[in-house]
Amino acid sequence: MNYAEFSLIRFGSGLAPGIMGPPDADALLETLSDPDATPRYPGLSTVRAGALLAEFDAAGRAQREGQAGADTRRENAKTVLVEEINAAHRARLARAVEHPTGFPERLLQFWSSHFSIRAGGPHLRAMLAAFHEDALKPHLTGSFGTLLRAATLHPAMLIYLDQQNSVGPTSTFAVRNLKRGNFGLNENHARELLELHSIGIDGGYGQADVRELAELMTGLRLGENRAFTFDAKRAEPGAETVMGIEYGGGRPPRLSEFDAFLDDIATHPQTAAHISRKLATHFCADSPPERLVADMTARFRQTRGDLMAVYEVMAGHEEARLSFGEKVRQPRDLVIAGLRALSVSGAEVMSWSTKSLHAHAIQPMRQMGQHVLGAPQPEGWPEAASAWLTPQLLAARIDWAMRWPGRMRDNLPDPRNFVRSTLAAAQAETVGVYAARAESQSDGIGIVLASPQFNRR
Repeated sequence: MNYAEFSLIRFGSGLAPGIMGPPDADALLETLSDPDATPRYPGLSTVRAGALLAEFDAAGRAQREGQAGADTRRENAKTVLVEEINAAHRARLARAVEHPTGFPERLLQFWSSHFSIRAGGPHLRAMLAAFHEDALKPHLTGSFGTLLRAATLHPAMLIYLDQQNSVGPTSTFAVRNLKRGNFGLNENHARELLELHSIGIDGGYGQADVRELAELMTGLRLGENRAFTFDAKRAEPGAETVMGIEYGGGRPPRLSEFDAFLDDIATHPQTAAHISRKLATHFCADSPPERLVADMTARFRQTRGDLMAVYEVMAGHEEARLSFGEKVRQPRDLVIAGLRALSVSGAEVMSWSTKSLHAHAIQPMRQMGQHVLGAPQPEGWPEAASAWLTPQLLAARIDWAMRWPGRMRDNLPDPRNFVRSTLAAAQAETVGVYAARAESQSDGIGIVLASPQFNRR
């Protein structure tokens, strides 16, 4: 199999009519630097999300106070908020279907699972869209340290892990409000930062490290319009020791003291190993080759977390080609691959109504086991094939494949041509035999989309 086909399937968003894949790993990586469709399909920024939520909350207060016109104001604020969140979902899909490879969207999806946030109410739903746009997307190709800091300090993460309510036990705020007593130290964010986002569960930390880090993180909170701020009055005074290194101790406490910790943990050897294995597992195999992981880890350490350098090793490694066709496409990737295969344009995606957005993308993803609002657990989405191919979820994939194309297109392509433009040449021959025998064009397209070859990469 040539690299063009291989890279679009394994690292990208799938083959599509008229799209030529990159001839080698260098060309694949160059697509990460190409101007993308963001200017045409902008997402929801953190500043805009904060402003929308401020109006939503203000309208709610007016409603509770019985102000004239408050019901209409609240309903209008909710309508605008929901529509801009949906527009952000459309924008991500539009960029994915139009990008030459789809590799940036694949990376964004990986990191959104690594820094997992489950959005429940409207506040987190808006901030999650902004998290993808502002904390993750601009830092996909920089240093891991920069990405880690942006994700850790983003309002969405602070809200999700209850950092907003964490107060240093002997901080100025705690001492002055001792009688109120409805606050305290919260370890959620510190634990996830160590266990999931950096060194990993086997990284060598203990409960004492979690508590010391939690104290170091006090002061991280939300300010006006839910923008990040550092409140020294809520920060625990004195030095904290995390994994044998002392941080802080300044008076008053400063954000730079936590930044020093982030710099160290982002380049820690255990972080290099943890991140490299997760990348290899997501893109290459449920149990990736150890030499691939070792080489990625070594490059991570050599470059102090230069993500492009790590991607370079992965994309060009001979062992990245092993087990081709075994890694299961997760539902979001499957739907995007289907959109590309049917030549759906970004402009068409952006023109979808809310009803169409849910019918064509969000609902099928959910039925196949992946919610657009994030994974239900902080560990992110599972990687094992068994998690995505239960009898119920497999039935949902087949149902999507057989019903969805006819709803997307009035005039479907000839299945014999479709299979050649959608699957690698070595795969198309086998599947094409069955697609050509289908009773209808819709059935033929469905057979291709339901095939193991299309559902795996």
